Amino acid sequence: MSSGTAGAEPQSAPPKASEGALHTLEIRSYNLKPGMRDRFHQLVVSEALPMLKRWKVDVIGYGPSQHDKDSYFLMRAFASVAQRQRDEDAFYGSPEWIKGPRERILADIDSYTTIVITVDGATLHGLRKAGGAGMTGGNDLEILTRLNDDYVRSVQLSDVKRFDEILSDDFLCSMADGSLLDRKAFLAFTAKPVSIRDLKAHDVNVRLMGDFAIIHARTSYTTADGAASGGRYTDVWARRDGKWVAVSAHVTRR
Repeated sequence: MSSGTAGAEPQSAPPKASEGALHTLEIRSYNLKPGMRDRFHQLVVSEALPMLKRWKVDVIGYGPSQHDKDSYFLMRAFASVAQRQRDEDAFYGSPEWIKGPRERILADIDSYTTIVITVDGATLHGLRKAGGAGMTGGNDLEILTRLNDDYVRSVQLSDVKRFDEILSDDFLCSMADGSLLDRKAFLAFTAKPVSIRDLKAHDVNVRLMGDFAIIHARTSYTTADGAASGGRYTDVWARRDGKWVAVSAHVTRR
């Protein structure tokens, strides 16, 4: 990641790579501040990558570099060198980036080096596969980030079916009013239409501990009478039989 100057709207989807076509590949190597790589990776997965996807930037690979504990890499493909410049100027100059994760991401970077080369479609395909497979803990973080999104969305939409898929059999939830609901009671509560709208999660922090994870986040929403409000939640997830499930939740509201 870096900063840019020009602002624009997200561009159209990048063309699909064909084996005979040539593509511009950008390889960016980051030297991160000591001890910041896990936090940086989480910011990349939860905020930067979804934003790059919305802007139709073709991310080939990313993740911790194997040669150094404070190194990280990002590979992106473009139709040409000129297109790379236009796309990156637009992305890094956008209010979404500047007012979003820019400062937090840049705070973890000590320095970075950028290399731009030309590759064919077959090489790009191979790099895409290698770039996605080489991320230590990356898959779990991405899965938990998506599950967290599903959890928040299911609260807003009263989606009992999705909760039935992602809650453990022994799930417990401490509600904002101080009550404690087991799985059956929580699903029954979820089935009732909610009075709030525009529920969003902010500052999501996924803490991975092997087969155990804790997710902390802040919420914002609009009440039935139109007032802006919010709160916090802490969800606990466990990997059971190879699948991540929510085992407990704690909700507060102001």
